[in-house]
Amino acid sequence: MLERCIEAMQAAGYKNSTINRDISQIGSIYKWAKAKRMAPKGFRSPTLEIMRLEEAVRIVHLSDTERRKLLAGSFAARDSRFAAFVHLLYDTGARYSELIERRWPDVDLDRGTILCHTTKTGRPRVLFFTGSTGDLMRKTWTWREPGALLFEGRLPGVPIRYRAAWRELVAGIGRPDLHMHDLRHVAAQRLLKGGVTIGVASQILGHSSAILQKRYGHLETGALQEAAMSVLGDE
Repeated sequence: MLERCIEAMQAAGYKNSTINRDISQIGSIYKWAKAKRMAPKGFRSPTLEIMRLEEAVRIVHLSDTERRKLLAGSFAARDSRFAAFVHLLYDTGARYSELIERRWPDVDLDRGTILCHTTKTGRPRVLFFTGSTGDLMRKTWTWREPGALLFEGRLPGVPIRYRAAWRELVAGIGRPDLHMHDLRHVAAQRLLKGGVTIGVASQILGHSSAILQKRYGHLETGALQEAAMSVLGDE
């Protein structure tokens, strides 16, 4: 049945990435049901038998000028927390959900870290942000309610989405094609260009090293070659 659904979605013109994401979401529901002991004994998710479709690799470039405009433009939003949200996305390379679900007990402003208890990979990880972003957070939240969401919406316990604010921001800098998730790609590029290996970058980003290798392996090779030549070239 799932395979027939995939064929129908392909015929309707859905992107492979959309189809893969939908199958993964169905798999997450099965996983949740199994964890809640709602599935029969010995149940195995049928999504595990589905081969994922080949996806086009999305490579994102953000110039220094665009980066400055993006960060500066975030302060124009009506919600003052939006600037901190954008700066955290840029610093940490976090997934969207990893930020909007965070509560103050997860944050250590002195160390510049945010603990994500659960992630897409099912393993906890730590997000790292700069001192300047930490200072911005202190100014933004002069009062921090213990246990509250950082980016809480009008309803208690429900995060604000910032979709409209993001669209306005990227349109204002002339990059309407830029998605929130793209800052994750930008973070990967910054790490690898800075000489961090794919193995370490994958741990920092909570990403698959195989995916990083496919997308940005050439950046790691270039950084390693530059580092080697800086030492060996003088001999």
